[in-house]
Amino acid sequence: MLMSTLAVTGGTPVRATPFPNWPIHDQREIDAVVEAITSSRWGGNYLEETGFKTDEFAARFAAYHDARHGIPAMNGTVTMEVALRAAGIGPGDEVIVPPISWIATASAPLSLDAVPVFADVDPQTGSLDPAAVEAAVTDRSRAVIPVHLGGRPVDLDGILEVARRHNLIVIEDAAHAHGSQWRGRGIGSWGDFGSFSFQITKVMTAGEGGMLTTNDTRYAELCAALVNCGRIPRGSSLTESPWGWNYRLPELQGALLLAQFSRIEELTALRADNAAHLDRCLRELDGPAQPLPPDPRITRQAYYYFSLRYEAERCGGLSRKRFIEAVQAEGIPLGVGNPVIYKNLLFRPTAATSAVVAGLVGRGLDLSKVHCPNAERIAEVTGMGLSQHVLLGSHADVEDVVAAIDKVTKHADQLAVSA
Repeated sequence: MLMSTLAVTGGTPVRATPFPNWPIHDQREIDAVVEAITSSRWGGNYLEETGFKTDEFAARFAAYHDARHGIPAMNGTVTMEVALRAAGIGPGDEVIVPPISWIATASAPLSLDAVPVFADVDPQTGSLDPAAVEAAVTDRSRAVIPVHLGGRPVDLDGILEVARRHNLIVIEDAAHAHGSQWRGRGIGSWGDFGSFSFQITKVMTAGEGGMLTTNDTRYAELCAALVNCGRIPRGSSLTESPWGWNYRLPELQGALLLAQFSRIEELTALRADNAAHLDRCLRELDGPAQPLPPDPRITRQAYYYFSLRYEAERCGGLSRKRFIEAVQAEGIPLGVGNPVIYKNLLFRPTAATSAVVAGLVGRGLDLSKVHCPNAERIAEVTGMGLSQHVLLGSHADVEDVVAAIDKVTKHADQLAVSA
């Protein structure tokens, strides 16, 4: 009886065992940090000396993503800032961004006094819609920042076609997408820049950190100078130092990331295998938690999280909120993604926010008038997901996810009575 009673109403949960912990580490990380400490090279390579682990990692990471250059930096927010500055984006310029992402995608343009312009997303995938980008272009548009949401590559063919026609700089926000590929080529090598994050939750991490990738040598030289206090890199073609900052990635983080990089193939394959099994099981179940549609142009996906679309009509009209609560009670960490940026409390102009955010209206962007219906529906009604650590175990682990969803679906009437 208790197994047919939902855990949220007093029954026995489907799963009591935690999913694998993150981050994954072993002796490789320990040895890397010890070596960095004993080398006495703890900070960033501000003098461009040889033998730094951070530089070795940057070169290997860029090559892995089919990019010519990798520029390490302190996090994945400043990498977008630096890319925009290197591309010459400045006051009054418009940068087209998706409304579903972390706020850094839109705050990076603000830091340059540029204007983030929100374009709606594809209603199925939640990623930036090329047609919406086209509609958002004005004579002030200078760049677009598509986000590879959850590690799933955005429609790069469509985005790049629009960008070429309108002469837009493309900065791929690849904070979720380490190792992902679009038509056999690495994410971060398609646009003018790729921007990666190594924050603690990401599929590669050193606690914090970031990386820019580019195939343009001059952009690489400018970015390297901007993250190193304006110092001109040795052998570069730059003739004048730009105004730069200390955005360097410390050697301790670089050493950690080099160790993390040694397992990227293994963990990417593990996540992909478990994601494929979960996808198959959920499609067979044909319940309210629907996987995103496949796209054959995505030849490898990183799976920062496994995205789902909630269809309430398949669960007796039960609200997403109540469905998620019930699945969580069964021991499954199902959750929702980011709210739309322009509704995020951290992004609203108030007396308590910074002058940069409070000045949005003065620069022609009144957030109260922004409306992206597809993004709002995903953020508030249909969007769900499972964090990457759910995919780091076995097929049996992801089958528990399916069992919990099936149990809640079959016994949703208990929630209607208890609500």
